[in-house]
Order: sequence, then structure tokens, then C-alpha cells
Amino acid sequence: MHEQVVNRQPITHIEQKIGAIEKHTEQYKTDMMLYRDRIDIDGDSYPIAEVFDISYRYKENEVGFLYLHTSHGVRSYYITENPESFISSFREVEQK
Repeated sequence: MHEQVVNRQPITHIEQKIGAIEKHTEQYKTDMMLYRDRIDIDGDSYPIAEVFDISYRYKENEVGFLYLHTSHGVRSYYITENPESFISSFREVEQK
């Protein structure tokens, strides 16, 4: 039986690649997935009990940052969509 996703937040990975004679930027998109007991991001899993907070800096039509405050430190992610719905869902899950 598959667990139900409570909410998802699109995130963008931006990586600098350096070749023999050039440097370029690669981007790919994925989703941060909120479940009742954890947050999953590209194979990394953070139990809700280890996530202390989620904060962000975002302006419409710009790349922003989402910060996942965990017991293992702060993880930052690039975002291009407002994360308020995701954070609100996290707060509801966190309180249960």
C-alpha cells in the first residue's frame, strides 16, 4: 500500500559543471514530498520529528530559497514557486 502524499513543493537543483575549456550551469526540477511522518527529497528522507522548521525567501518571478531546519543542520533548496501551502501543510502534520 502506497502512502499518501500530503503536499509537494517543486524545487530546482542548480549545478555548476566545469569542462576542459568551459563552465556551464545545469538545472533540473524535482519535488520535495511531504508525508505524515517524513519529508523526502531525491532519495534523502527527513523524519518529521527531526525537522524543526521550514523558512523561505521568495519573490514572484524570481528564484528563491527554501530552508529545511533539521537536527542535522540547515538544508537549502532553490524554489520558483511560493512554498506557503507546503509550509502550512508541514505545520499541520508537525502538530499531530
